[in-house]
Amino acid sequence: MIQRLQSVYLFLAAALVATCMFMPLVNIITPEETVTLSAVGVYNPGDDAKSLFDVWPLTIVTALAALLAFIDIFLFRNRPLQMRVCYFITFLLIAFYVIVGIYVYYLAINGESLQWQAALSMPVAALVLNFIAYRRIRADERLVRSADRLR
Repeated sequence: MIQRLQSVYLFLAAALVATCMFMPLVNIITPEETVTLSAVGVYNPGDDAKSLFDVWPLTIVTALAALLAFIDIFLFRNRPLQMRVCYFITFLLIAFYVIVGIYVYYLAINGESLQWQAALSMPVAALVLNFIAYRRIRADERLVRSADRLR
């Protein structure tokens, strides 16, 4: 059934990651300029907001995590596959932070200060929601297996 509580958790996780994709993650302030890192690129904020370069690995990981979390809602007939997809989403969300760390290290070598934005906490919330959804899916699978033993 699609109206299970884990479907709500997965939908919220997908919405958080999709929202995070279009918000700035980190502002790196140097004496000459300010550079903003988002999931779709690195750019100079302001009126022209010209893109300095794209961050394809971060874009792909973020989009794939959001898309898989949304698709995982509709895999309710195959709970073992749904649990494996939850594992993979967890891996992607952890990879998101590793990639962000690599880009911040690369960009902030001679940066004066870093301003972490609120959007950077959204994948953590999605990770928690994904974990709760996994636990609920596992509980459903155990309930079905125990009912099968009784027959």
